[in-house]
Amino acid sequence: MDSSRTQYEKFYKADEYYWGKEPADFLERLITLKPPRRGMQILDIGCGEGKDAVYMAKKGYTVTAFDLTESGIAKTKLLADEMGVKINAYVDDINTFETDERFDIIYSSGTLQYLFPDQIAPFFAKIRKITNPGGLNYFNVFVKKPFIEEAPDWDKEETLWKTGELFAWYADWKIHYLDENIFECHSTETPHLHCMDSILAQKIIIKK
Repeated sequence: MDSSRTQYEKFYKADEYYWGKEPADFLERLITLKPPRRGMQILDIGCGEGKDAVYMAKKGYTVTAFDLTESGIAKTKLLADEMGVKINAYVDDINTFETDERFDIIYSSGTLQYLFPDQIAPFFAKIRKITNPGGLNYFNVFVKKPFIEEAPDWDKEETLWKTGELFAWYADWKIHYLDENIFECHSTETPHLHCMDSILAQKIIIKK
């Protein structure tokens, strides 16, 4: 696994947590729609240093999480130990990952733009397969706007999507939430803008 493909490998080696330890706001929507119960499975794709995965484990879900960075996974395991929870965390690539597991919730934040163009369709086919009936997907992705400059910490393998491109993959799912948001980011010393599309959708199986 060539984690040198992303500069976050070096960012995550610092003692402090690059993104902090506070969980993302979108997790509360997932918890409200599908509260934790025994055996409920979650997959966090591109977990970074594990703040969201650890939070969901604390809530009582069974959590699997992977990231391209070895340093990120090391920090994820460290945070899980600190919080007294267990997580199946390992190094893997969003473009090539495979699993025999099925999940009730699958989410990923700030990772889809690492999909190679020829892997987008196979990725969503895989996600549809491994999401349990009634299961939830939450994804967001950075989108291109001509008036927003490239972020100073942008990785060479990241590709901006088009507005609405993410939403089209869920045309036959129940949509709970759609959003496009332009916001200021302070991940570097130079504040910069991002535009992000987000979706929360549910897999509904129609009985015939």
